[in-house]
Amino acid sequence: MATDFAVVLTAAILALPARPVAQTQYIPQPQFCANGSNTLCAMLPAYIGPDPRLGGKRFDYQALSGPPPTKASDDLQTPFDNMAWQMFVALNWVVDAGDQIPATGLVAAGRRVWQGYRKVSEVFGDSPVRAHCTNPLALPVFYIGSDGQGKPMPNNEEYFQASTNLPLIDINGNWTIFERRVNEIEASYIQSPNGQSALTLTTIPGQTAFIAANPTGVQFTSSATTPDGGNGSIEIKAAWRIIDRAAGDDPTRYYTQNALLAVPGDLVRGGKPFCSGLTLGLVGMHIIQRNPDNPNATALFPQWIWATFEHADNAPPAQAPCNVGNGCGTDAKTNWINQASCGPAAPSGTVRYSFFKQHSDLQGTNIAPVALLQGEVDKTQPQFKFRTQYPWNPRPPYARGATSAATAMPQAVRCWDIYSTTGQLNTQWQKTLGAVNSVFKNYTLIGTQWGASTQPLPNNPVPTNAVPGMLSNITLETYIQNYTGSNPNLPGPGSCVGCHSFATLPADNKTSANFSFLPFLAQPDTARSKIKTAQ
Repeated sequence: MATDFAVVLTAAILALPARPVAQTQYIPQPQFCANGSNTLCAMLPAYIGPDPRLGGKRFDYQALSGPPPTKASDDLQTPFDNMAWQMFVALNWVVDAGDQIPATGLVAAGRRVWQGYRKVSEVFGDSPVRAHCTNPLALPVFYIGSDGQGKPMPNNEEYFQASTNLPLIDINGNWTIFERRVNEIEASYIQSPNGQSALTLTTIPGQTAFIAANPTGVQFTSSATTPDGGNGSIEIKAAWRIIDRAAGDDPTRYYTQNALLAVPGDLVRGGKPFCSGLTLGLVGMHIIQRNPDNPNATALFPQWIWATFEHADNAPPAQAPCNVGNGCGTDAKTNWINQASCGPAAPSGTVRYSFFKQHSDLQGTNIAPVALLQGEVDKTQPQFKFRTQYPWNPRPPYARGATSAATAMPQAVRCWDIYSTTGQLNTQWQKTLGAVNSVFKNYTLIGTQWGASTQPLPNNPVPTNAVPGMLSNITLETYIQNYTGSNPNLPGPGSCVGCHSFATLPADNKTSANFSFLPFLAQPDTARSKIKTAQ
């Protein structure tokens, strides 16, 4: 009987319908150090890890268009994103603490590695006019320079975005401040290309001589082709906001530094220069490194590797964001391509955003500021006439009264989804940074871009000259996120590679500057007007 029962039971089990085997979701894996140790480290990577898909023909893949990868062999982007995080961590290690454990190197107070790089003013010289301040505490000084006639100059720190020539106002009514630095490798090349100081890119005569000797243009120093090899030229652009504890800012959520802000009188409402000690919080960072033309990775063009990070509290996503996989979809109501805005936001009720005001009556998002005081007379000082388009208030909030009321808050919104594997990788890096109690757990990789030529998908308007085809940082490119460069009469493009492909030497306005706008500083009075984009 037992045998008969077993036979019947077996037959019954076999007769049951088969259940589908659950598919394991692909999760990209972090590589925490360029040396392969997989522990957070201070090694600054030179190149991406293995990425076999880059070895094929230059035009035989669709990059990030279409559905995300389902296995590692199809994952084109994660080696770039791991390199981006490795750069961010290594550059934000405490300087001279490279041999210390992460709990020290990423937590201890002190200047970070990238803050030891040269400011662009140390390479090209200072603006003609700066405020002179006593500095008994020897604080880092953020100079807002001018020409003395109300025109902000780009040699020092800035409060205009390079991509739009417009400022960005935070939730407290203060201007966002921008800082640029280059590593010694790039500084040396700019000042003395290939060891020839007569060909310096810091002056127009030097550039003219350079062009005569190098008609094909600038070629910044490239990195090695292995992660632990020699670094190439590196440029850093950082965005800072003024931390105001009384207004509700929590400085413990930011990487901060105490600094002295110096603003010349011709940029100040009332005409008097001012110097102010304050706390700055890091809200955005571009990191770019020059990559080589690698015969083993022919699909990767030698057009720099571009990584951009933001603080997690900057701004909410749009309710209907676009994505690099299929653009903005097929619904015309949410097709934001080549539009200034991307519709209403989807804010979290628990976040105090830096550039978006909760429960605001303001209409619209990504609102560009409209200058209010150009040419108006200050009634408290009738003899003084404003000479600058966006004057500084002499005391906080520094942007008060400089714009129309309707444009005094940008209501910034992220218009593009972070790519799916990038988001998954972010979670793992942030968790690991949190495990050592590092403030950098509060920062997010928005994306890593690299030069390419890809096959477009039908009805996908995303450009095909880079992967991903669109990439913007809310703090640095607030108002051009949706512009693709397809219409020369519109601003943009909202793409690092796309925008910087216009970079030339100002000595003749045609010789390639190898994707860098810094050589424009050889002629600072016209530098910003020469940053050509699609407009």
